[in-house]
Amino acid sequence: MEIRLDDPIWIASQVFAFLALIFAIWAFQVKAKIKLLLLTGVFSTFLAVSASLLENYTLGVLFGLAAIRNYVFMYVDMRIAKGKVVKKWIHYGLAIVFAVLTIGATIVLVYIIQVPTRGAWLEWLICATLLGLIVGNVLEGTNLMRVSFVANRVFNIINHVYFNNIIAVVIAVSAIGSNAVYYTRMLVSWLKKRNKEEIAEEQK
Repeated sequence: MEIRLDDPIWIASQVFAFLALIFAIWAFQVKAKIKLLLLTGVFSTFLAVSASLLENYTLGVLFGLAAIRNYVFMYVDMRIAKGKVVKKWIHYGLAIVFAVLTIGATIVLVYIIQVPTRGAWLEWLICATLLGLIVGNVLEGTNLMRVSFVANRVFNIINHVYFNNIIAVVIAVSAIGSNAVYYTRMLVSWLKKRNKEEIAEEQK
């Protein structure tokens, strides 16, 4: 990887990647699913632009779809939070639509258009983690989304190194670390609660 200060396109890609970095770190310190979807959507939008500027079109398209998906599911969850009735089949239908679009985009970009890529195997692994995120949008809670996102970051590191997207690599590492901090905080909180319960039980 190299710093290309003489290339305005590369510099622009790193500006968008830096904006994505801010929202990525912010996103994984929140607990509310609606806010997580919003922040992840903004993050995905900036990273899609950054990747596309470096001709990393597969990741650009997939992150673009991920951004749209997050905004759509955020809207649906906001309606539910306001007391609106949203039938469960709508969640499932949206999940199927975005899953088909994600798989279809991977096939078209890798095999038909044949855009530059580190390898088809890597694109399919990234696709698989995005499918995990889609399922996470349907399920309650954020755990599956977080685990799928971390797995996605691991594979994206390889992809970003190939396309010389330095800040995107930092984003991937930071997202993994941010999730580690989140679950460490949860573990500490659980241990403290358990300790208090044990003390209270002993005092009875």
